Amino acid sequence: MSTTRLHRLTGATVGAALFATLALTPPAAASALPEVPARPIKISDVRGYPQQNVLPVWPDNPADASLPIGTIAYDDIAPKLNALQKASNRVSARVAGKSVGGYDLYAVTVTAPESRKEAQQQETWKRLIEEEPAKAQRDRKLLAEYKTPLFVNANIHGNEWEGTDAALRVIEDLATDRSPEVAGLLERNRLVFNVTANPDGRVAGTRANGNGYDLNRDLTIVSQPETNLIRELVIDSKPIITLDLHGYVSPTLLHPSTPPHNVNNEYDLFIKHALPNALAIEEDLRDLGYAETQRARIPFRDDEPGVWDDFPPIYVPSFALLQSSIPYTIEAPLNPRGTTLTPAERLRRSAINTDVHEVSIRTSLRYIEENRAQLLHDQAEVYRRGWQGEPLRDIPDGYVPGWGPEDNYNTVFPRAYVIPTGAGQRSEPAAARLVDLLISSGGRVWTAKKAFTANGKSYPAGSYVIDLHQPKRGLVNSLLEPGIDLTDRVDDLYAGPAAWSQALTWGATVDTLWDAKLPSVKLDRVYDGTATGELPGGNGDLRLDLRDAADLLVVNSLLDKGVAVHRLADGSVVVPGTPGNRKLAREAVRAHQVTFTTAPKGWRGTRLERVVVGYLGGVEARDTLGALGFEARPVTAATLATTLTADVDVLLVAGTLNLATLTAENRAALDAFLARGGGLVGLGTAGARASTDAGLVSVTATAGPSLASGVVNVVNSTGPVATNAIPHSFVSQPVWFTDLGPNAVVEQSYAADPLLAGWWARTGATGRSAAAGQASIVRGVSEAGNPVVLFGTSPTFRLHPKGLQPQLGRALLWAAGV
Repeated sequence: MSTTRLHRLTGATVGAALFATLALTPPAAASALPEVPARPIKISDVRGYPQQNVLPVWPDNPADASLPIGTIAYDDIAPKLNALQKASNRVSARVAGKSVGGYDLYAVTVTAPESRKEAQQQETWKRLIEEEPAKAQRDRKLLAEYKTPLFVNANIHGNEWEGTDAALRVIEDLATDRSPEVAGLLERNRLVFNVTANPDGRVAGTRANGNGYDLNRDLTIVSQPETNLIRELVIDSKPIITLDLHGYVSPTLLHPSTPPHNVNNEYDLFIKHALPNALAIEEDLRDLGYAETQRARIPFRDDEPGVWDDFPPIYVPSFALLQSSIPYTIEAPLNPRGTTLTPAERLRRSAINTDVHEVSIRTSLRYIEENRAQLLHDQAEVYRRGWQGEPLRDIPDGYVPGWGPEDNYNTVFPRAYVIPTGAGQRSEPAAARLVDLLISSGGRVWTAKKAFTANGKSYPAGSYVIDLHQPKRGLVNSLLEPGIDLTDRVDDLYAGPAAWSQALTWGATVDTLWDAKLPSVKLDRVYDGTATGELPGGNGDLRLDLRDAADLLVVNSLLDKGVAVHRLADGSVVVPGTPGNRKLAREAVRAHQVTFTTAPKGWRGTRLERVVVGYLGGVEARDTLGALGFEARPVTAATLATTLTADVDVLLVAGTLNLATLTAENRAALDAFLARGGGLVGLGTAGARASTDAGLVSVTATAGPSLASGVVNVVNSTGPVATNAIPHSFVSQPVWFTDLGPNAVVEQSYAADPLLAGWWARTGATGRSAAAGQASIVRGVSEAGNPVVLFGTSPTFRLHPKGLQPQLGRALLWAAGV
């Protein structure tokens, strides 16, 4: 733990010219830039501005949670934007998507009008900055005439309302102010607004969207449509500065953040601008004159490491930083919620918060105006370093006031990654999904035109090659590299996960190439992942190994169609090769790109039936079951008597089920379920306790620290759950099982050195040394015949660890009928 930052920086020590003193010596130039393929959208298709649309108007909703605090109701947003478009040719609004609750998502661009030719020139310059950054850095016309973008993301947490109101206020002012200063500003800039990123939560007064997800934890998983739009807007607008408008932290919180910093960021190019602009926002907030805005909280300056870090790329700002933007979380200071406030106090607080967010937008725009040449150079510099494959810079102590050894986080980039196809790929659907994530997140992926060899391994034509000599290498590497062990560097984190690695936890085979040169094979850039699947010829029986959620979807689809599906001892399934079954299997291959193989001769298996899962837990359990194709029924401890019906085969315990507190009626329903042989799959300590208390499979479950999370090393057995499972797992508060009862079998255990990347105390009763070698997945059959599987890993966490989903699916199939 470093010493406190409270005394280390004041506004007087950093001025607008700070960046002039911060030049770092770059390493020698690398090889010439590769030829860049054309992008799929033609420049000729780009339209001019304004691009105006009449937005549909929503009916009045007097129950809108925005109203009591004096912020704009959702149904008033479209009429306001329609009026502004009608009044001003500077405003372009569109419905850019739908929330999960069905509300319109509004994207607004504010800029001076552009002819089609002018807009195409702007797009050409925007692409040049990323495609040929060194050329862009020297292009005087670009530096003089390119419209620098600012992106404002408002109201991502639904019950943090005022960002929307501030955005609309700025839009209206820029639309209607006819002064030469504003006219000139809009000739030089584009402002892009996501007016309300979470209308579901805005209307309902909830942090989460209508699906129950915190959207500001979803930027590298992108499980929700609202998050997908945020990603699209960031990538498309290529903002110089990104503002994510929140509440409520007193005093106003402004990034930059504390360490740990994401190891893949070009942090020298970020902090040199992020810090002086934050100080300028603080100064302008002081000028508002409110007692509550006389000082801001800037975590980099004011907090200990880990208190408010920017390590995981799951937040809008940390994702935007990997896109070469200078991002901020802005937390307005005054909470207007709660039942103890008078109506007048609610209005006062929301008014101040709206002013705070308006200041953050206007000050950031001023910073862009005053420093545009350096900002454009540095945005291009991120991309240039990526193309050239230059190492990350060593940032010296004092680089900016307050920068010290606790801030230095970096990584070494490999030359490339290969995602093989064919026999070397454990799951073609998983590989295609990972490729899609990389591309849709702004990365670049190529396929090999011919077979090639790298590091002594042969790869077939069509294998994906991710050359890390590319502009957004930091983003790509952040998703693919294993991560680092943070344990010895910080003893606090704002939030997990402390490691993620889609390469290791999404179920695909991904190889790392450290050689200085790419394999000598022609590469074609691709824009989506593809998987073809396979069905063997002949008329033999068909085997499907369940390695991905797509495989489970197929199994459940076949069961729904009445197909005889048999589970083998290793957890794979066999479908008899009748003509009708083969026709359905062929359709499944086309729909889900799964690979069937020929079933082993003399196979013996257990006939499966259609599986209904009752789940006790939250939205993550619900949606993971949906991704696996199971029919899922919500169950709570208070509704067992009515929801644990006779057709439920397995109970998934992903939340608290305290048998001692059940009512007699609900306990009787649980007992009846168990008496008819119902299976139980439990997650974490809650699942283990339910199993032990019910007298099914007895274990002692120990939970690691709540902060512990990351990618772990595991050892898999050859049982029905873990056969052919990935050799790594994901944990968010790991759990391990000891004192196993006589009917317990270990399906998976933590390795001798459990933590590959993340944070987990080394020693102590809940440290990783205590978990080393202990069971992470256990199965067993109770004396009464109830199948039970217990997980100490985290297969449903935010829908992230795709590679663990098939393990859960296999457990449910096994528990549905041994």
